[in-house]
Amino acid sequence: MGDVRVRRRSAKYLSSRLKGVLDQLDGQMARLGRFGSTAALTAMAVGTAVPLHFLVRTLEGLPIQPIAMVNLAFEIALVSAPIIFYARDVIAQLKTSRAIMDGMSRRLKVSVEQAQQANRAKSAFLANMSHELRTPRNAIMGFSEVMMDQHLGPLDNPRYLAYSGDIHASGRYLLGIINDILDLSKIEAGKMSLESAEEFPLRHAVEGSLSICCNLGEKFDVRIDSHLPPEDVNLLAVERMIRQILINLVGNAIKFTPAGGCITIAGAMTAGGGYALTVQDSGIGMTEEDIHKALTPFGQVENKMTATHNGTGLGLPLAKAMLELHGGTLDITSAPGSGTCLTVNFPADRISLGAKAAAA
Repeated sequence: MGDVRVRRRSAKYLSSRLKGVLDQLDGQMARLGRFGSTAALTAMAVGTAVPLHFLVRTLEGLPIQPIAMVNLAFEIALVSAPIIFYARDVIAQLKTSRAIMDGMSRRLKVSVEQAQQANRAKSAFLANMSHELRTPRNAIMGFSEVMMDQHLGPLDNPRYLAYSGDIHASGRYLLGIINDILDLSKIEAGKMSLESAEEFPLRHAVEGSLSICCNLGEKFDVRIDSHLPPEDVNLLAVERMIRQILINLVGNAIKFTPAGGCITIAGAMTAGGGYALTVQDSGIGMTEEDIHKALTPFGQVENKMTATHNGTGLGLPLAKAMLELHGGTLDITSAPGSGTCLTVNFPADRISLGAKAAAA
C-alpha cells in the first residue's frame, strides 16, 4: 500500500514538473515570436533527427556519408519548417478561440442566472399581486351581492340594482383572472403538484365543462355538438385542472366563432393507448404566427372578434401548461377562414379502461 502511494506521489510530481517545463518552453517560444519559434523548433527537429540517423547507421555498420547527412538535415528543415509554422498559427488561433469561448461561457452563465432571477421575481410578483387583489375583490363581491339581493332593504332606483349586478359580475371576472395568474405562476415556479390526482371517468369531466360553456354558446349563438367519451374511459388526473383545460379551450373556440357557427367536441383512443379529445370550431382560424402568439402568456390575437369578447391571453397558455403537467400535449391546427382544431392528447399511462370510476 505504501509503495502505491509513493508511486502516485512520484507520478504527480513528474506530471507537475513536465507541465512546468512545457509552460516555460511555451513562454520562451512566445518571446521568440512566430518566425523565431519556427526556426527554433525546426532546429530542434534537425538536431534530433540527424544524430538519430547517425546512431542507426553506426549500429547497423553502414558507412557515414557527410553529404548524405547534410542532405538529410536540409530535407528535414525544408519539410518541418512550413509544418511547424502552420501548426504555430493553428495553436495560436485555437488559444484565441478558447479564450473567446471562455468569455462567452462566463457571459452566458451570468445571463442565465439573471434570466432565472428575473423569472423568479416575475412569478413572485404575480403571486403577491394576485394575493393583494383578493382582499378588495372580496369586499367588492360581498357588498355588491348584498346590494344585488337587497338584503338591507329594497333599492328604489332600478339602475342601482343593475349597477350592483354589473359590479358583482366584474368581481367574478376579476376572480377568474386572479386564479389563472396564480395557477400559471405556480406551474412556472414548479409549485403546482399532482398529489391530489384521482381516477375518474373522463366523460364526467367533459360533461361538467360543457354544462358551463353551453350558456356562453347560447349567448353568442354558437352551437356546441359533443360526442362524449365512453363511460369506461377513466383518466388519472386532477379533475379540477382537466375541467379548467376544457373550459378554456371551448371558451376560446366560442370566442373566435361567429354567430351561427358550430363547435364539435369528440374523442377517440390513440394507437399508443392514450386518448385524444378534439375541439373543432368553424371560426375565423389563425395563422402560424397567431398560434404562436396565442400560446404565449398574455398574448392576444387581434382580429374582428376580439372587440366583442373580454380576455387576458391566459386561456390557451394555462390549458397547455396544465396539460403538460399531466404529461399530455396540446396540438393546434388552423388556417385563416377554415376554423381551428385543438387536440388534447392524454398519455397512455393516465388512461385506463374497465370498471367505472366513482364520480367526483
